[in-house]
Amino acid sequence: MRPRYGYGLFNVDSAGEFRQKVIFFYWDPEEELYHAVATPESRMKELASLRENMQFFVDSERIVINGEEVKARVVHVDVGFVSNPRRPFIEFLILFKGRLVRGVNRYENYYETERVEYNYRVTWILPEGFKFLKADFGFPYEVFDDRVVVINVKKGSTTPGYEYMEFLAS
Repeated sequence: MRPRYGYGLFNVDSAGEFRQKVIFFYWDPEEELYHAVATPESRMKELASLRENMQFFVDSERIVINGEEVKARVVHVDVGFVSNPRRPFIEFLILFKGRLVRGVNRYENYYETERVEYNYRVTWILPEGFKFLKADFGFPYEVFDDRVVVINVKKGSTTPGYEYMEFLAS
């Protein structure tokens, strides 16, 4: 099973909850994942294993919001297939919460640097009335309507191990 593409969506609410939905798409010519989730029992076991593995990676990150470290947790995982058993995807929902303030807020993430094995895209959506100010994700990004940020990462790039974003909350 080889990763083909990834997509992440960060949706931030005005109460400071960050909802991260991550979907990884794979090419699986041997249909390994399809067979691993073939029965209700094996599906539950595989989903638990995927959740535990993702939680391990999430736990290795250091997330800081306005100077306070917060912990993220994987709250949901699912597996599906795009048109056939050789094209699986794995979907994760990860939550964390920080204290936002009226005015400038700062999100920071420290993580292990790595070489990117596949193209991926990350989209951030800030609440209505909030405004993106500046960021360094280690990759180029675009801002739409002052509150939607889109980052595209190319296969073969190296992640920087640190990123931040500042935004204005009303």
